[in-house]
Amino acid sequence: MKAVILAAGDGGRLGALTRERPKPLVELGGRPIIAYTLDALAAAGIRDVAVVLGYRAAQLGEALAAATHGLSLSFIYNARFREGASLSLAAARTWVEDAPFLLLMADHLLSAPIIERLTAARTRQPAALSLVAADAPGRWPPDYRDEATRLALDPAGFVTAIGKRIEPYDALDTGAFLLDPAAWRALDAAPESCELSAIFALLAAERALRAVDIGGAPWYDIDTGADLEAAAALLAARQ
Repeated sequence: MKAVILAAGDGGRLGALTRERPKPLVELGGRPIIAYTLDALAAAGIRDVAVVLGYRAAQLGEALAAATHGLSLSFIYNARFREGASLSLAAARTWVEDAPFLLLMADHLLSAPIIERLTAARTRQPAALSLVAADAPGRWPPDYRDEATRLALDPAGFVTAIGKRIEPYDALDTGAFLLDPAAWRALDAAPESCELSAIFALLAAERALRAVDIGGAPWYDIDTGADLEAAAALLAARQ
């Protein structure tokens, strides 16, 4: 199975940390943020990985090419990286071809069990169904939940709504997805430049997106300097 990592954004909320380097190369525990996701993919047995570049593309591409983490890395450039993330997803379409693939966010600290749970769940799902790795909100303090993307679920685990402000909600979106090729229809139906949640909302409306519980596996969405400090504390606690 292939994996796509979206890494085109400028990481503006990290302020001075991203003025001269792309957000995925900001250090966390002495390593670039993206290194942890690359390690997680390798540990889960994923080898073919494409990174969608944009802001400071050459800098990020050169750094990743110098340390491949045992992966076969490809690089895709999104010239319109200052617009909606849908354009980064669309840029990977030809590389992915007509097969299921993992979709990950470069600024989310992820762990191998999350990847493994998604790929294992794929074998038990009907065709044309996409999956999102979901976590229980109760694990997180209110200020983190306020910033996270939320998921509303029906009793069978299908996503009925997705967004940062939905109420009520049942889970948090960890930023890891396993998309079926049928998901491209939702991309085509969405505005050309939009947030990914708009695409996933269309999948949810078709009952084509289901949540997979990560079972307490570690992850963290890094947007701000405070998030970076909290993610560093999470890593330190795991050592």
